[in-house]
Amino acid sequence: MIGNIRDLARKWLEDKEVDAIFALREQNGYLAPYLFTNVDKLGSMEISTQYRLSYTCRPSKENILSLMQRKEPSTRIGIVARGCEERALIELAKRSQIDLGKTKIMGIACTQEEAIECKCERPYPDNLVLGQKVEGVSQDENVDALLNKSITERLAFWRYQFSKCIKCYGCRNACPMCFCKDCKMEQGVFTETGWLPPEIPMFLFIRFSHISERCIWCGECEKACPVDIPLLTLFKLLRRDIKDLFDYEAGMDMTQEAPLLTTLDEMPMKEELASGI
Repeated sequence: MIGNIRDLARKWLEDKEVDAIFALREQNGYLAPYLFTNVDKLGSMEISTQYRLSYTCRPSKENILSLMQRKEPSTRIGIVARGCEERALIELAKRSQIDLGKTKIMGIACTQEEAIECKCERPYPDNLVLGQKVEGVSQDENVDALLNKSITERLAFWRYQFSKCIKCYGCRNACPMCFCKDCKMEQGVFTETGWLPPEIPMFLFIRFSHISERCIWCGECEKACPVDIPLLTLFKLLRRDIKDLFDYEAGMDMTQEAPLLTTLDEMPMKEELASGI
């Protein structure tokens, strides 16, 4: 797969289809996002299920692609993207963080093994260029087990999980959809400094409310959590409720407005309530 990606990247650059390609680069045994403009460096281009393209710089809180597009407005950027990365690009574009009109997506499909590893329901991008579509993972045993519990049992479960939080900001920093320069999670009025664990439920609930309808279920938050809070399980449940209430799925349709960006008149809520987290 990586050989085909490098070959296509070379073709795009040599044929002037794009001016640069944003992808992962291996250097000294580490992977990091890199902007390839020289075909001679494509030998270091890599892909990985353990590392995703990061679109937001911390602590500057600037969107990488947005910075590139502001500095070089005429530059056309190719982006090597898996399904979750394409969904992130779509949600970022909806919020005016990037201009998709100045990009060209090289969509790559994940293998069945990779889909199972990530518990991904849609392990391929819409703009599929390389690879074959495989079946996603429709069932998640963690979600099913939680839904089989009573409301009281779920509340006890989440109270325990949230009590483990050490306010490291790892989930926020790893999230491709966290791009606010003035993060509410850092404001003292919501989260008092110097206390571990942070007050429940404000700290984590602020993030949940901000990300609920733009989460593209990449799982990076859960991977980054040093105390193993099952954040992906929580966001899958939130995504299920957003789908049920508003018939909306993040990153699936560039033309569909996100529900929290519209009024209830434009996207009315169903009368029945969600099943609960």
